[in-house]
Amino acid sequence: MAQHYDIEKTPEGTWDIIDVFTGMAVVEVGVPLIDMPIEEADGLVELLNCRDREQREDT
Repeated sequence: MAQHYDIEKTPEGTWDIIDVFTGMAVVEVGVPLIDMPIEEADGLVELLNCRDREQREDT
């Protein structure tokens, strides 16, 4: 199963979480998941992909 989310380095050296299917930055609860340190982005992308896998398995 393909991962839905990934991280992408910005020119400024921070990290954004992107939807791999659209290439757009992810927005959760109205907050764009952009300009993060690598540790934060890694943790969040793992959680988002886990949640996505669980949701797909339930359908």
